[in-house]
Amino acid sequence: MQCPWLFVQVKDAIQMYEGIIGTTFKFIHCWYILRNEMKWNEWLASMSASNEDPHVQPAEENLDPTLPPRIARPVGRDKGKKARSSTASSSSACLEVLQKMSMDRSAYEERVEAASNKDIASRSDRKLALQEEQLQIQKAQVQIQQEMLQLQKEDREERVMSMDVDKMTPWVREYYINKQKKISAMSFRDDGSSGPSRQ
Repeated sequence: MQCPWLFVQVKDAIQMYEGIIGTTFKFIHCWYILRNEMKWNEWLASMSASNEDPHVQPAEENLDPTLPPRIARPVGRDKGKKARSSTASSSSACLEVLQKMSMDRSAYEERVEAASNKDIASRSDRKLALQEEQLQIQKAQVQIQQEMLQLQKEDREERVMSMDVDKMTPWVREYYINKQKKISAMSFRDDGSSGPSRQ
C-alpha cells in the first residue's frame, strides 16, 4: 500500500511547478513510472550527497513494496556496439538489406506517384468532359426556351390577327387594327416580300 503523505507531496510539487513555470506538469504519468528506477535513485543519492540535504531520502527508502523486484541493468549502447563490431560480416549483410529496402521503398513511392498523377489527369479529363457536356445541355435548353418564346409570340400574334374587330367599340377596334398592321408589316419584312399589294 502506498503512503498517503506521498500523494500530498506530489500534489504540492505539482502546484509549486505550476506556480514557477506557469503551466501544468505534463509528465506526471512518466514520473509515476520512473520514480523508482535505479538510475533516478542513484542520481537523487548523488544530489543528496553533494548538497547534504537531509530532506532527500536515500534510494532504498523510496522503494514501493508493491513494485516487482529490481532487475539487472541492460547492456549500454557503447558496450553493445563493441560486441556487435566483432561480427562485422553480419553488419555488412544488414547494411545490404537496408539498402535494398530503401531502393524498394523509393521504387514503390515512384510507382505510387506515377499512378496518382495518371489518376489526377484522368479525373481532370473527365471533369472537363462533364463541363463540356453541361455547356451543351445549357445551350440546348436556351435554344428550346427561345423556340418556346417564339411559339408563344406567334400564338399571340395569331390570336390578334384572327380577332373580329367589327364587334368591338371604335377605340378598341382602332387599337387592334394598328396591332394587326404592325404584325403584318413585321411578317412581310421577315419573309422578304414588299408587303401586301396595293390595289
